[in-house]
Amino acid sequence: MQREHIVVREANNGDLEGLLDLYTGFYSELRSRQGLRPRSREEYRNEVERYLSRDKIFLAETGSGEAVGFIRVSTREGCYWFEELYVKPRRRGRGIGRMLVERAEEYVKRHDPYVYIMVLPQDRRALGFWLHMGYRLLNTIELAKNLEGEEEETRPLPLLSHILEIYRWPKEDYTPLEKRFLELVEEFQRRGGSGKELLKVLVSALEKHLPNT
Repeated sequence: MQREHIVVREANNGDLEGLLDLYTGFYSELRSRQGLRPRSREEYRNEVERYLSRDKIFLAETGSGEAVGFIRVSTREGCYWFEELYVKPRRRGRGIGRMLVERAEEYVKRHDPYVYIMVLPQDRRALGFWLHMGYRLLNTIELAKNLEGEEEETRPLPLLSHILEIYRWPKEDYTPLEKRFLELVEEFQRRGGSGKELLKVLVSALEKHLPNT
């Protein structure tokens, strides 16, 4: 069966309803995975209207005019950020996400050589997608604190089977043990070791250290 033709274009105010459907789908899926109740379609309307007037949004649609995906580009403190990227579930695996990202990258490249994204560490599929698209440099780590003191279910999470990169500063504030760990990881990678292999080494070492687990 011939694959349906997809066009990626800049969204405008006339795309509000189709974009609202996609935006609602994005957050319904995300919040469901987080165990949270999604808001209604109408509750997202003001947000989408504001984004259409303020940000750059690219829309993927079929030849028949069905909106099947979008990506939103915002600017914060002079930097360009990719915010929501979403493709309807039944349209995934057809390269639409890549088309949206590449179109958004073309736009950003006309203004700045860098673009930034934030990925939830629990979202392994999203992390894998962005790594596949060539995103590697970890620039910041976002931390949060619950000021109401409520206990939440958490887990310690190294970056699984991925080795990301950070800038090397001339003066780095690492302890000797931390510095040695980073040196060993760098040497491991230099010798051709992959993130998956490093994960196996760490799991093996922890199993030996915790023999009763």
